[in-house]
Amino acid sequence: MRNDSEAMQIARMLANIGQRTLYSCEALPDDLLQYAPPFSEIGSPLATAIDLARDIEKWVLIPVGGRQPLLNQSLEMKPICSLLALSRCYGQWMKSVHTILDNMPDSFMCLLVEARSLQGKMRGRQRPTVRACLLTAVERSAYHLGRIETICQMVSQNNMPLSSANLVHLRGIHHTTVSIQ
Repeated sequence: MRNDSEAMQIARMLANIGQRTLYSCEALPDDLLQYAPPFSEIGSPLATAIDLARDIEKWVLIPVGGRQPLLNQSLEMKPICSLLALSRCYGQWMKSVHTILDNMPDSFMCLLVEARSLQGKMRGRQRPTVRACLLTAVERSAYHLGRIETICQMVSQNNMPLSSANLVHLRGIHHTTVSIQ
């Protein structure tokens, strides 16, 4: 049994959520990653995956790691429009999360984060602890992952025309026999 710190365990959970998000997005070609189902308030898988990355930045990288906000600035300069760009973005935040959390001792989990780093995100006047920020990041990320998995499933199963020529676009099912009625 490993005696990893609480912060290291949370870093692994966040990285796992990130990997599962990328895995879900891999099933769709880039044009469908940007597709939002009609008559739904749910955004595209890509937009939701970017929201997940923003939450990691807001709840881990800035308040706990002391990093400067970069995601909005980098999205203005070079928007994320493909799985490759999303994978690069996720690789960067996963690496940063591990750099910040892997060597953090458990005694740091009860420290209060600086109020300025959470402007607009705090309810009330009480400053959250490092643990509260990290658990909020896990909660928000898991929520986004569930939405992404649902959206990807909806987009891949319900919104594509059913012809064998169009099924080739779905990665991972090239050798599956499909009967179209």
